[in-house]
Amino acid sequence: MWRTFAISFLSFPFSILAFIIGWAAKDLRFGLLAGAIVFTGFFTASVISLFFIKTYSYLDAALPPVFSLVWSLAFAPFSFGTSLFSVPEFVASASLLSACMALAKRYDTEKRWLIFPAVVFFYEMLPVNIPGRFDDMFALAGSIGYTLTLFMRRVLPHIIKTGVREILDTHKNGQNPRD
Repeated sequence: MWRTFAISFLSFPFSILAFIIGWAAKDLRFGLLAGAIVFTGFFTASVISLFFIKTYSYLDAALPPVFSLVWSLAFAPFSFGTSLFSVPEFVASASLLSACMALAKRYDTEKRWLIFPAVVFFYEMLPVNIPGRFDDMFALAGSIGYTLTLFMRRVLPHIIKTGVREILDTHKNGQNPRD
């Protein structure tokens, strides 16, 4: 986890440095673009590093929404007057990834479960936008559908099995679960 934190922490000074160099070399817009590209590189590296962590905490699972808010603030200067970036869908995809990470930790599911929400998270992070909101809603709806399907297959049976086992154990011990 410390590597992920270090990479994330270093993204800010290097992004500011890239912004200053880009602004000095060409103009303000190029400086903003250079800073955003460097921040994207560091951000991608930190998320990839997060996937190679063997065990992570619930605090680690809470990082994607925080990163999405910081990223949205970084892209705010580019989005005035244009629909270059869709913040609500990006924050929603980050929240979905965070929930999937927490569920994967809680119920010890395979990491493969996180791939599709992570891909949608990265897609929403990029300033690639088809006019209209169709692409964002399509990607987000697909990610939610995929997550719900895996939840129903992998996690829900475990929850039901644990609940039934708990009820049977309390019943076996002579306690009435309704009391």
